[in-house]
Amino acid sequence: MINEKRLNLMMFIFWLFTFPPVFYVAYFYFPILPVSIGNIVILIVLLSLTMLLPMKFQNSIVSMERWIIFTVFFQYGLLTEFILMQFAMIVLLLSDKSNMNLFNRFFINSSIFSVVSVGSAFVFHSLGGAIGSMDIAQIGLIGIVYAFTYTSINNFLMQIYLYFQTGQFVWIEKEIIWEVVITLLLFPFSISLYFLSETFGIQAVLLIGIPFLLFLVLTRRYNTSNNLKNKLSSATVLGHKLADNLGFQDVLESFLYNLKDVISYKEAYIIDFAEQKKLINLLCSENNVISKEVKQTTIPQIKYIDDGLDLHNTRIFATEKETIGLKYIHFSPDVESVVTSPIIREGVTEGFLILTSEKKNIFQPFEKDILDVLCGYLATSLVKARFYENTVIKSETCALTKLANFRRLETKLDEEMIRYQRGEIRYLSMIMLDIDHFKAINDSYGHQSGNDILCMIAELLKGFVEPGVTLARYGGEEFVFILPNNAKYEAVLIAEMIRSKVEQQPFRIIPDLSETRTPVDVNITLSLGVAAVPDDAIDAKDLLRNSDIAMYIGGKQSGRNRVGVFDPQNVESF
Repeated sequence: MINEKRLNLMMFIFWLFTFPPVFYVAYFYFPILPVSIGNIVILIVLLSLTMLLPMKFQNSIVSMERWIIFTVFFQYGLLTEFILMQFAMIVLLLSDKSNMNLFNRFFINSSIFSVVSVGSAFVFHSLGGAIGSMDIAQIGLIGIVYAFTYTSINNFLMQIYLYFQTGQFVWIEKEIIWEVVITLLLFPFSISLYFLSETFGIQAVLLIGIPFLLFLVLTRRYNTSNNLKNKLSSATVLGHKLADNLGFQDVLESFLYNLKDVISYKEAYIIDFAEQKKLINLLCSENNVISKEVKQTTIPQIKYIDDGLDLHNTRIFATEKETIGLKYIHFSPDVESVVTSPIIREGVTEGFLILTSEKKNIFQPFEKDILDVLCGYLATSLVKARFYENTVIKSETCALTKLANFRRLETKLDEEMIRYQRGEIRYLSMIMLDIDHFKAINDSYGHQSGNDILCMIAELLKGFVEPGVTLARYGGEEFVFILPNNAKYEAVLIAEMIRSKVEQQPFRIIPDLSETRTPVDVNITLSLGVAAVPDDAIDAKDLLRNSDIAMYIGGKQSGRNRVGVFDPQNVESF
């Protein structure tokens, strides 16, 4: 792939070796017929209007100027066609939304059109074609070869240019087919305009030119309407896909993944508007990678009144100059246009969707309504996902200690066993622990005091939870640690630290059974059991059972306040 500066220099040199020589050859070596100023003026107007009305067929943009260019060539010759084509090219460049430098685009397109013009004219005259001829057979047969040559050279040179730009041949078969089809459709209009102009003069240009422009306008309106219909249909599909996701993160990922089917963008950001002042990135899509980490854009942590983010309406910033209105957001250098849309639920703005593009004016006004609908889908789906996750959390959480319950313990243990079997983790250890003489605590101080002890033990145990570790209340006064990627000896060390910590720390309670309700300090000990995969178990059920055995035999039956370590032959205690 050639760097941009070198490519620009090559195109300028190519232009120097094409445009002046082609102009010279066209003037001195190809026939030129007298030009009717009035006719040329009308043709220029028609040509300019046609260039401003390109057609879109199945996502391929096709310009329709050839029907006039072919006519000009048949009527006046290469030089006039060459000059008009250069003029048409300038009109096209001025109306194009590309962010490429205007002068660079001029050299590229001027060079390509120069070679296309002289190459197709050479084929026409080599086959015996004569400009100004009224022989319909000659113009029809040789003319169609000329038209196909014109299209073929143009496509070939574009492939060469794309190769130098990207480093590979980009064979866009669909667009080439459309170019050929459009040439076939336009050629009858060209020869009709040519023969009518030769017979009726300027009136013929108006007779066929105005209806053709009206046809283009109506077709574009139909395409726009059809495009809107397709986008609304895609938006509906996206809404259904969001409804299929139950998790909060799944909804965000599904939204960004499917959004490009509806709105074309380069970068996308879903921003949470927390506490009606903080801006927190929830998820973004940059370089087709969905991530929580923002790299291409700098978004402030606080929303300011004058930051350009509208709380109520979708706004389009069509050019790089307009994006300055988003004062505190800094985009990557190639961003040319931006659209921001508030995510509103029940009249309250809860976040923002920000889309960027490397092209100017890419976001259309009718897409604002589509984004409003999409953000509505997103807001509703996120509420549902959050409700679902909260429901799941409640169903898998111990109401008293707020730790994972037995249901969650079973699910997580199965997940970790699968990870071990897949080779994602090397070890899987478990610590099961039980409060010694817990029944005596309940009998002496009351069940509420017992519950207080359970909660304080749970808080203490949370201090031993590291990333990836699961702590759950097994039932009653029993708790379990699941320790992925911890070898058995590491789990024993952790169990001993837990035992020692609890032994040394008094737990202050207010006895329910005391009339004075005077706070007292209670000393507690734990009995613990350790087992591990692959040493002691081959499945989740065995791991849980053997940890329990280690706790009772090596812990409680050995005198309590001990760590039992499972061994198939002999359960040891420490």
